[in-house]
Amino acid sequence: EISEKDGKIYLESVDDLQIVNGGQTTASIYFSMKDGLDISKINLMAKINIAKNVSEYELNSLISDISLYSNTQTKVSNVDLKTSNRELKLIKRISTSVTAPNGDKWYFDLARGEFSTLVRLKGNKKKLEKEYPKQRRFTKDQLGRYYTSWGDVPYLVKLGGVKVFRHFINSISGDGERKKPKEIDREFFTSLISKIILFRELEEIHGRGKNAIGQLRSSVIPYTISAIFNITNGNKKSLDFDLNKLWMNQGLDNSLRAYFHNLMSLMNDLIKKYAQSDDFAQYAKKEQLWKDIKNSSELVEFLKSVDTLKIIDKYGISKTGIESKKKFKDNYNFELI
Repeated sequence: EISEKDGKIYLESVDDLQIVNGGQTTASIYFSMKDGLDISKINLMAKINIAKNVSEYELNSLISDISLYSNTQTKVSNVDLKTSNRELKLIKRISTSVTAPNGDKWYFDLARGEFSTLVRLKGNKKKLEKEYPKQRRFTKDQLGRYYTSWGDVPYLVKLGGVKVFRHFINSISGDGERKKPKEIDREFFTSLISKIILFRELEEIHGRGKNAIGQLRSSVIPYTISAIFNITNGNKKSLDFDLNKLWMNQGLDNSLRAYFHNLMSLMNDLIKKYAQSDDFAQYAKKEQLWKDIKNSSELVEFLKSVDTLKIIDKYGISKTGIESKKKFKDNYNFELI
């Protein structure tokens, strides 16, 4: 709503406002006022874009373009530009309402610096960091790596950055035509957290420095996870790995930790053996290495061992069992509530 007075146009009110550029400035003004500083004489230039009769896709594209072409203070990456993605927003929304069986909650830092701003808003850093410790917080770019690691492309996870994030976004958002977007619901979220738990616990088991399994941690972990994926969810004739058990336990039990320690030790040796370069970490970004390791007699033998069979027996769930759970879930009609 606008009004005119003495030949000048004044903005009276704005509905459905989103600040695309100016988050840092807005936060500075807010916290200055909160600290008792006089901000009444501050003037700021603002550009207001009015978007009428546009689709959600067109609006998100506009928001990304504004961020990309008008931000001069902070470098904006392609990962940052996906904050307005519909599926990411749904993950964020679900994360605020879902509590783990042990009472823990997970925090999705959708926009860069979001948690830091929340800490300043609440004014109780210790309480928030206790409620959401660092090991239960994750960002968009981390999410890309964790999600993609549970698949058959560990070399892509190793590439990291924009490439793995683009793969992640395309996987959950579809292409608008043939490939439909993923259904982002509670089940998707708990599965997502299970993948985060798996990745982060393997980081802990692998270790760093003198007590580490080796010096190829960033390569060994996604390659190890892909090896398990391939003999379970990636194999139509095999049982799936029941990720829900990781969600229920919020971690790995001792038997699983010991198993993954052995598998990562083997994977460390295999990367060194089959890499066609002395720069093992760099060569781990190539698909050829994964093909050679996946088909190697050493890995095939390990994945047929008694230890592997015990793990599959303990954590395996039939593919029909998973489908039955989904159908059972779909029978609920929450419209009545």
